[in-house]
Amino acid sequence: MQPETLNDIFSAIVERGLARVMMVRKGQEWVSVSAQEVSRAVGNIAKALSDWGVKKGDRVAILSENRLEWAIADFACLRLGGVVVPIYSTLAAQQVAYLLSDSGAKVAFVSSKPQLDKIQSIQSQTAVARIVVMDEVESTRAVQMRQIIEAAPEQAGKAPEATVTSGDLASIIYTSGTTGVPKGVKLTHGNLTSNMKHSLDGFDVGPGQISISFLPLSHVTARHADFALLYRGVTLAYCPFIEDLPQALLEVRPQILVAVPRVYEKLYNKVEESAKEFPKKAIYRWALSVGRVHLPEILAGKTPNSMDWKLANRLVYSKVRERLGGNVEFFVSGGAPLGKELAEWFAMMGIRIHEGYGLTETSPVIALNSPLAHKLGSVGRPLPNLEVKIADDSEILVRGPSVFHGYWNQPGDGKSVCGQLV
Repeated sequence: MQPETLNDIFSAIVERGLARVMMVRKGQEWVSVSAQEVSRAVGNIAKALSDWGVKKGDRVAILSENRLEWAIADFACLRLGGVVVPIYSTLAAQQVAYLLSDSGAKVAFVSSKPQLDKIQSIQSQTAVARIVVMDEVESTRAVQMRQIIEAAPEQAGKAPEATVTSGDLASIIYTSGTTGVPKGVKLTHGNLTSNMKHSLDGFDVGPGQISISFLPLSHVTARHADFALLYRGVTLAYCPFIEDLPQALLEVRPQILVAVPRVYEKLYNKVEESAKEFPKKAIYRWALSVGRVHLPEILAGKTPNSMDWKLANRLVYSKVRERLGGNVEFFVSGGAPLGKELAEWFAMMGIRIHEGYGLTETSPVIALNSPLAHKLGSVGRPLPNLEVKIADDSEILVRGPSVFHGYWNQPGDGKSVCGQLV
């Protein structure tokens, strides 16, 4: 049965019953979190939210870096029919105040003391009545999330669960505000779920594989990717801070890497820098020439079999892939243009990056290259449940179930601002 809501996706994750749904770093070790543990934690948080008066349609904000608790708060709010308002952890206090005030959030989950201090400094400007902190922080004005999760494990199954349909609002995701005041994009359960049904078409991913969650979950791309991968049975390893990503890649050795162009650019720059001196430079340039000859095979998803390629792979390509953990089977890029030259460089290294395109307003994926249909320098084919065309003025027009329903507290239904086909 196909999922119609994000709650259906969570139910499928729990019912699969994997012993390692998520992974978190504790000290020097990565610890597995089972489906049962996640379900119990979500149930306890949902019960607490219900006890505080959170009901269907109420907004709950999350101000945190990527971590297990982010997902638990998200799933718990959705279970009650609540509306999740993700907020970038890097925003200043007054920017946060605007988002909280505009959304009318009643509860705010925060990750740490700095984020708690940020919320408390502007709480009087908002409707936030309760703050939940994920770290162990001493405060008389905040509730410890860990205490709720661990207080009454037997109560988890007794948490209320709202009747949620595909048309119900699931999240308000605010735009960056680069073109004016940030606008809250209203995305329903149906918007997000319909997009997840097809965004991984052609990708052979499932249980036993790992992906690192490091792109900010306050952005729709990361949240979409995490939901979609979890639904397929992929394990998520949380990396809260991007500066820790290189080490996390070496420790976790993921099979799937979903990143933004900047991550790929940094690796390219490091390789270029390390290959400046002779004889590394000569070997590196030779390896690039070999990779260029074999581009058609690589872009078709094949591994070249020539002696030159095997030698170049041993001397150069494998070392580049090792910096990304050495085990990645699927590379995805989104959020900004990757650029044909950078994509070509990685292809010459034997790395085929599947670039995609989308918007917050389209939940977000419009088009994506896949292992079955890949074209260098393009963003791939539109998803099968979307209609896409180019208007006379070159605007991209999109129609389909993932197109949003308008902006929060804004007049109109969004059809004139998102290039939606009417």
